Amino acid sequence: MVKKKIIYISNIRLPTEKAHGIQIMKTCEAIKKGGADIELWVANKRNETGQNNDVFDFYNISHKFKIKKLPVLSFLPTTWKLSFYIESFSFFLSVFFAVLRSRDDFIVYTRDEIILFLCFLTKRRIFWESHMMLRSSFLSESRLRRIAGIIAISDSLKNLITQKYNVDRRKIMMAHDAVDLKEFNGFLLKEEARETLGLPKDKNIVMYTGSIFKQKGVFVLLETAALFDEKWLFVIVGGGPGDESEKLKQFISKQGLRNIFLSGYIPHKEIIKYLAAADILVIPNSNLDERTKLFTSPLKLFEYMASGRPIVASATLTILEVLNDSNAVLVEPDNPVALGEGLLKIVNDKKTADFLAQNAKKEVENYTWEKRAIKILGFLEEHGR
Repeated sequence: MVKKKIIYISNIRLPTEKAHGIQIMKTCEAIKKGGADIELWVANKRNETGQNNDVFDFYNISHKFKIKKLPVLSFLPTTWKLSFYIESFSFFLSVFFAVLRSRDDFIVYTRDEIILFLCFLTKRRIFWESHMMLRSSFLSESRLRRIAGIIAISDSLKNLITQKYNVDRRKIMMAHDAVDLKEFNGFLLKEEARETLGLPKDKNIVMYTGSIFKQKGVFVLLETAALFDEKWLFVIVGGGPGDESEKLKQFISKQGLRNIFLSGYIPHKEIIKYLAAADILVIPNSNLDERTKLFTSPLKLFEYMASGRPIVASATLTILEVLNDSNAVLVEPDNPVALGEGLLKIVNDKKTADFLAQNAKKEVENYTWEKRAIKILGFLEEHGR
């Protein structure tokens, strides 16, 4: 058990419609449930979600923990690059002075690479949960040598960090993302879910949930939809500020696609109803983008597995760390025809589809937030002294 208090630091707005908010809150909850004392420090930004300001209710968190909001300068339009640098630096200063003022004995845990510069200014033990390579090369190797440890989100990312920055492999562990299985209690029957959501009961529904960006394969999914008639409905759940939703709508209009339904942004608590309504769940991640090819451990992957619905996914390196031929249909990335063939395989062979779905549902029990937290806490205990 980690005896020191854990301060998780992240320059985010809470609540946020973005997936990193879910990931951070679920991680903190699981660490709290694991018996550790954890506190979350975030930026004091205005809530723009239009949702409930109770962040614990918003993220369906039952084991609460303290959240501290630190001042940050965010007066410029978010589309300006200068805004990002001013905001990041002002948050770093707020964190630095908050760390100096604190008399508690704690370790720092963060996803934000700028926070790693604390290693030059404080003797606190710092851990970095890495979701990508360092964006800034400034003192990169020095930062990673000085911090106490690294938690990489995938094996491929762990290997890249080890090789590029010459990091001792003993100093880095891998922990995929996870799922909260209790959220799937009372999972709706397919027909009931479709009636609740107003979705047709007589179509094959292919469901995608998540961010609307090219690297996520959503445009490839639309190209696949163009190969199918209106007996199929392709449902894309998600969308938010700064994404490519408008480009997606333009593509649909230009191609004259009539078998697409765009839900727009849906609160995370409601996503499970959409999963229940699906015949097939898709992860069409691109192999042409470094992030989706080598770094990502998508939350939707584990939610899909927990849903008991068959999955068709791109065979990228990170996806292959979790999925295989016994729990999903794997297809060539960035290939609309291959994706379409994968969908037909599911529809035309119900026995195989059910076999894959049930295997995935069983295997996802190894990917809960609680089990992930146990691994992380063991690593923090070993390296945080």
